[in-house]
Amino acid sequence: MTSESSETRSSSFCSGKRSNPDESYRWLILGLVWFCVMAYAVLYQSIPPILGMVVSYLHISYAQAGGLMSLFSLPRLFLSIPGGALSDRYGEKRVGRVGLLFLVGGGVVSLSATHYWVIASGRLLSGFGTVVLNVVFPKVLTSWFRTREIGLAMGIFNTAVPLGFMVSMNFFGSVGERFGWRGPIGVGVAACALAFLSYLKFYRSREGEERTRHGHPGLYSGLGRAGLGIWWVAISWAFFNAAIMSFLTYAPDYFEAQGYEISKAGRLASYPMWASLVLSPVAGVLIDRIRRKNLLLVSGPAGMILLFLMIPRFPDSAALLTLLIGVFIALFPPTVFALPAEILPVSLLGFGFGVISTFSGVGGVLGPFVAGWLRDATGNYGGSFTAMAVLAALSALAVLPLWSRLAGRL
Repeated sequence: MTSESSETRSSSFCSGKRSNPDESYRWLILGLVWFCVMAYAVLYQSIPPILGMVVSYLHISYAQAGGLMSLFSLPRLFLSIPGGALSDRYGEKRVGRVGLLFLVGGGVVSLSATHYWVIASGRLLSGFGTVVLNVVFPKVLTSWFRTREIGLAMGIFNTAVPLGFMVSMNFFGSVGERFGWRGPIGVGVAACALAFLSYLKFYRSREGEERTRHGHPGLYSGLGRAGLGIWWVAISWAFFNAAIMSFLTYAPDYFEAQGYEISKAGRLASYPMWASLVLSPVAGVLIDRIRRKNLLLVSGPAGMILLFLMIPRFPDSAALLTLLIGVFIALFPPTVFALPAEILPVSLLGFGFGVISTFSGVGGVLGPFVAGWLRDATGNYGGSFTAMAVLAALSALAVLPLWSRLAGRL
């Protein structure tokens, strides 16, 4: 790590004609990656604001409707680690391009659905493209920002998903009312198509990065070389993702059941994303400047436990409680995505993000399904919110084996 950093620093003192273009272009890369992730989030979250319409049109249960969110995350369980290793070997441009195509193709299939299995197949197909968000794009930013300002880059990067979710939750209810349940999905498909074209036009690897791919180690060599740290980070991220995806899937329908009209319910459920959008860059600056990053890693999920328990018990305070959830959300993802650059060698970054994405898929699959099953079993969302609190607690507990290591190293 030290020798690599010194090589990077020494190269920056070479000819300005060689280093300055990369210094400025990295911000364009950040903007490109940010837009692609935002488009992904819009497509992913196109179902919850119209969940009731989908349930009614397709004659399905809430557990099946939650399964449409779970299916989007399912491919991460199988593709993230090999996808990360393949990006280490073949480059982010090829793997990213294929992933974006899957997002668009799956969205088109979902648009054509008249039966549950068709829309389920489309969501599953789009899920193959989630490797782009969870493996390739964080690795791209780590490549361009690993020597400095990686916390800020990851903080900005992690505003893309909240903004995409906010767009979906604030506008897709109205879009669905006007154009039917296919309208929001169509918007998501269009956004992902534009992201694909932008990626083709503007993406390039950092100078010298592609040359390092020759002679890269075997596909699964990282299993024995990465160490346990990245696995504990990934487990914590899995529980965190399960809790948040459960909330974002069912909160619009919960608030609608409380008497809010569909557009207002989606807007209220988007409040955590508003807070996270504003505070994620601030969390990124903290990551760059403080040593006790373990505190940031634990504070995020720990702070959400009580809030999830309070929402169904204090419905009149829902706006404040959901806004506070966003404060704690903002602390966690930028820290998680900045950690691989600190605890892994450069040659294993793709593998590391693949591990994180795999466990994220576990959380994304199980969380919404369990919360939906509890809703069907009890007839209300009380048990679902309790499950979200338990998942947040498990996320905080999973960080504890790393507490002393992160406190001393980062």
